[in-house]
Parts: sequence; C-alpha cells; structure tokens
Amino acid sequence: MATIYDIAKACGLSPATVSKALSNASDVSASTRERVRRIAQELDYVPNAGARALSQSRTWSIGVLCQDTSQMGLWHYLFAQVIESFKDYVEKHGYDIVFISNKVGNLGLSYLGHCRYRHVDGIFIVNTDHSQKDARELIESNLPKIAIDFEDDDIGCIMTDPEESMRMLISYLHELGHKNVVYLHGERGKFITEARISALEKAVAEVGKKEMTLRLFPSRYYSIEGGADSMKKLLSATADDRPTAVIASDDYSAIGVIEAIREAGLSVPDDISVVGFDGIEITQRTSLKLTTIRQDTKEIGEEAAKNLLAQIAGEKKIPKTISLKPHLILGDSCKNLKAEPQ
Repeated sequence: MATIYDIAKACGLSPATVSKALSNASDVSASTRERVRRIAQELDYVPNAGARALSQSRTWSIGVLCQDTSQMGLWHYLFAQVIESFKDYVEKHGYDIVFISNKVGNLGLSYLGHCRYRHVDGIFIVNTDHSQKDARELIESNLPKIAIDFEDDDIGCIMTDPEESMRMLISYLHELGHKNVVYLHGERGKFITEARISALEKAVAEVGKKEMTLRLFPSRYYSIEGGADSMKKLLSATADDRPTAVIASDDYSAIGVIEAIREAGLSVPDDISVVGFDGIEITQRTSLKLTTIRQDTKEIGEEAAKNLLAQIAGEKKIPKTISLKPHLILGDSCKNLKAEPQ
C-alpha cells in the first residue's frame, strides 16, 4: 500500500507538503494539490484513518443507533428517510456513519462500548428503548449526541411539534363534526407517547367537553398487525358507543385499523373516520388516501446533523428541543358529519 512518502518521492516534494496538499491546506497551490491528488490516485493511496484521527482529534465517524421493539428498524419509511437525510448532510462535511448495536463481534459491548470501540465523534439516536440500561449509559455519557422524539437533561431532541400536530388533527375533526374520538396510542411511558397524549388532551379541552370526548386505547407503534388487533378489540369494547373517528399512533398502525374496520363489515370513512401520523408515502398512493400528519424527514435529519456537528466542533453543549412544523395532509379517510342530512 502506498504511503505519503511514496507520493512525495513520485512528486519530488517533501512529505509535509504532500500531507498539506491532501488536507487541502491553503498554503499549497491549487496546481500542486491537483498533481499530488492525481499521483496519489495512480498509486492507489488510501489515507490512514488512525493517523488522521490522531492529527485532527477526530475520527470523522458518527454513530447511528436505530433499535426498536417493533423489529422494523430501517424498514420503517420515516426512520429510513431521516437517516438518509442525516447521512447526506454529514457526508458533505466529511463524515462517515456507523450503525451502533450492543451485539458487535459477540464482544459483550454496550451501545457506549461500541461507540468507544469505533471511536465515533458523536451519536445520533433515532429510535431505541430510552429506559433500557445500555441506552441510559449512552445518553448520560459525555459523547456528543442528539435524538429524535426523546429528550431529558442529558440529551437534546429534534421532533415534530406534538402540540401543533394534535391541535391540527383535533381542529380538523371538530370542523367535520366529530364528537366521539379514540386515540390508539403506543407504549405508555415513552416520551413521545406521553407528549402526544398530553397534546391531544389539551387540544380537546380547547374545543370543549360538550364538543368532543377523547378516549385512549392501547396499541403498538409501527405495526399494521398491531393496529388491526387494537381496532378489533376497540370495536368489541365499544359496540354500543362506537367512535366516529380514530386517530392511529402512526400510519402503519392506521393501515391495520382500516383493515380491521373493513373486516368488521364497516366502511372508512362512512362508518368510522381514520387519521394517521407520519405521512409515509404508501398511504398517499392507495385507493383510500389517508388523512395524516406529515413529518418532514429531510428537515429532521438535517437539523439533527447540524446540531450534532456543532456539538462535535465545541460550538454547543446539550441543545434544547427543536420543534419542527407539522403538515396536515387531507385524504379521503375522514367523513364530514356536518354534511349529513339532519
């Protein structure tokens, strides 16, 4: 494998000048930089990552943690798009990404242990059980870090504004005349679950108890099967007081909710209106276009990248939560009850 010394010999330059040229130093002329890079390519030169890390106090690697109990991981449209946006941004600034787990090489390493093993400069936590021991160790570490849909005193957060999201959904359903609404929520105790439930309750209180009632019913995040199972149980439990509208925890769950309603011989939206959350592409291309809140995955990924790179550069400590604007997508899955003949 070629070294800087081989390039220096071929160019007739000092190793120091070659090193500067490869680092794009301003005190080396453009023509010299171009010649050095051309010869380096001809010699199949590959920079030594360890040496580069020592000289710049960085490894130019960022960890990404995406672990979840739904087993969807990168199959999930939202997470995949967020990570892609994050990846695009950090790569433009010279970074690679490394996916973090606690199973690497059967070494018994925790998430933080894997981060240290890979010498990452920072970590982006996309999805995980934040209460789990390994996750807490990572969150409480001094490693630069940023998360989506989770915050506490040890980590900052990028999220789509839950209050504005739920206000938009409730306001829309209220305008259509819906008074009996059920929210199929994900796992209780999770930061984002509690934030959205709190936001929903606040939004319903604003329209008034006489105008709308809200019931909570458990479901699973990111699961078509989970949404269907929960909707079947809900229909059984509310046979005499069926809701006119159901808010699913996410779009995947909403697909299952619609399937269960149809299997029960009912219609969406004629018998029950359904709304989702996330705005995944597939729900906008089906015969029944879903009404949902779209999260801007490009903006989420870029904001997370900007924040994390600022922390790595020492420009920021733990950032505050950055709430991004939600977008209400109007589909065909909600019925206007006020348009019905009295």
